[in-house]
Amino acid sequence: MLAVNIAIILGLGVLFIAVGYYLSRAVKTADQFILGTGKLGVAFGSASLLAFWITGNTTLAAPEAAYTMGILGAIGYGFLGGIAVMLFAPLAKRIHEVIPHGRTVGDFYMARFGNLNYVVFLVFLLIYVFGILITQGIGGGVILEQVFGIPYLLAVVLSFAIVIAYSMLGGFQSVTGVAFFQIVLILIAVAGVVPYVFFSQGASNVYQGMLNNSPELLDLTLPAGLLFLFGGAMLGIGEVFMDNTFWQRAYAIRRDRLTPTFIISGIGWAFVPIAVSTLAFVALAEGIKPEQVNQVAPQVAQQFGGGFANYMFLVVVWSAILSTAAASLNAFSSVILNDLVPRFRPNLREREQRRYGTIITVIVGVIALLLTLPQFTSMLQMLIFIGVINAAFIYPIALGLFWRRMTSTAALCAGIVSPIVGYVVYFTVGPIQGIIASGWVSLVLCLGLSLMTRSSYDWSILHNYGRRGAGEAE
Repeated sequence: MLAVNIAIILGLGVLFIAVGYYLSRAVKTADQFILGTGKLGVAFGSASLLAFWITGNTTLAAPEAAYTMGILGAIGYGFLGGIAVMLFAPLAKRIHEVIPHGRTVGDFYMARFGNLNYVVFLVFLLIYVFGILITQGIGGGVILEQVFGIPYLLAVVLSFAIVIAYSMLGGFQSVTGVAFFQIVLILIAVAGVVPYVFFSQGASNVYQGMLNNSPELLDLTLPAGLLFLFGGAMLGIGEVFMDNTFWQRAYAIRRDRLTPTFIISGIGWAFVPIAVSTLAFVALAEGIKPEQVNQVAPQVAQQFGGGFANYMFLVVVWSAILSTAAASLNAFSSVILNDLVPRFRPNLREREQRRYGTIITVIVGVIALLLTLPQFTSMLQMLIFIGVINAAFIYPIALGLFWRRMTSTAALCAGIVSPIVGYVVYFTVGPIQGIIASGWVSLVLCLGLSLMTRSSYDWSILHNYGRRGAGEAE
């Protein structure tokens, strides 16, 4: 049976790689590797956003949040990502206005705040991206081990090998094309498996079981849940604003389709974690205690859904994991290819730059694979840990895009001091409190230090960045 299960995974993987290869044939230059070969409309843009943003965290960590924090955990997780994606819509329009020739979030940070700020940002971006890749690797290992009985180490290697293979072929073009196929599988499975399992147990039975076993998790004033509701929103907004994946799509989606694409994606995404979280409610009602808390959803699907639901749930989670890992891998490889390679190899021809994109993708992917093997944390814990970083960069990015008086000094202080304060609070008071502290310190530093000067940024520096091939900070 194990051999059959591995064959099924390899079959899906070969399908994804074949689609990636087919789409990669049009990718000839580094620019196409980073942003694709054409502008996306609402359909493909929304599919690309949903496929990236419906992650292993969405399908495994959302039930984990519901299992530990109840109703508010489920609502908070939906609030976390949905609001963040919708709030990126005005940022995406502003990105087109102020830095139309950019390609990555690194372009903006370097041109707006200068080299020193960019180095600080890149260090934290590195930590964040590997954190995301690790969570997806953990998810791939957990779901294949729980549902298919494939040993964790082998499951991680298989998942990353497939992601690396189709991501390196055509970069953004391959990742986006495969994502459209993956999101169809994801939405079909979510719409089929989750309601089937939940309603087969009976909504009233689930409610009564939770009332008997964990009545505090039905409380809409549960302090931990309320804290997650607001701290999680800050985590999600910071993740979206900082993640180059969203900046890539801001440039790749047609400008007149940006607002509806991001709003539709945000609303559509919010329903997925809330729906999947109902599996955690079944677990609570039945008194199920998973060996690892992020295994609660696949364990419920396996126990109450039967063979069909079992395999369908594998499709939704595993496809979500691969799509997110591929998008994150391509996004960070694009930052390196666009921002760093030209500094060290300025005279590379287009085809050579394109080859560097493939090499960088493989290197980053292999490092992420190796970091995932120890399985040293749960997905939700890792997400909250890197959320301290995400919260610190919300205001340098948002204010840097909209406010002329935002200074490089303020951005530098916020980028260094806020994560430090956040992690001190994280380890001494609590994880969610660490995220909130990081965000508030960043806001105070950005506003306070900027208002102390008479700085007035020249937007033409950003507007001409990429056109002239150079950018300066104020």
